Amino acid sequence: MAVGVLMTGMGEDGAEGLGAIKAAGGMTIAQSEESCVVSGMPRAAILKGYANKVIPLEGLGTFLANHYGVERDPGEKVEKDEKSEKPERTPVPSHRS
Repeated sequence: MAVGVLMTGMGEDGAEGLGAIKAAGGMTIAQSEESCVVSGMPRAAILKGYANKVIPLEGLGTFLANHYGVERDPGEKVEKDEKSEKPERTPVPSHRS
């Protein structure tokens, strides 16, 4: 199942995307207007009925982890993906005086 989360933003394009996810049977979540910096997109999704849930920013991570998190055995060894590791950064000298 697809899960769409629409967070702070302007316009309605994100709301339309959330509507497409809901129409396809996915779970849709909009950030609450009160917790947004710019609430245009979440508000549009809420008003159009595209959001199954409206959750404040502070609760989004917990909600997602509780409902869609991956369960692992505490003793399970997790292999690192070598491609995802960040390479060492080389400092670049500043040209400021």
